[in-house]
Amino acid sequence: MMSKNVESFSESSGKSSLQELKEDALREEIKASVLQNQAKVEQELAIARRIDSAEEVEIEEYYDFFGHGGIGLNGDSVGVTFGLNGEGRKVTKRVIKFKGCKPIEQQLETGQHSSEKSVL
Repeated sequence: MMSKNVESFSESSGKSSLQELKEDALREEIKASVLQNQAKVEQELAIARRIDSAEEVEIEEYYDFFGHGGIGLNGDSVGVTFGLNGEGRKVTKRVIKFKGCKPIEQQLETGQHSSEKSVL
């Protein structure tokens, strides 16, 4: 897929204006972002299904994103001072451990008022 995109870009870059290339790049960036978000959702669903079927689950998550920045201008009789400052911190850890697999029970409805359980 990557080589196809590069090949397509190489072919079109000689024929296209800069604006068209920017639009193509933006379009591909949006597509990549959507695919990445879909992959994250699929990953979370897979983890949820595995949690349902595990006998024992150990989850340890840490998320801490912090950012701060500032810009300043100070003037007095001596002169003018201009300054920038910034601070950032990122802590990320995610450990999910599964042990064992318990049988999955599924409800099967055979009639209007009766239901049976089956073990898969």
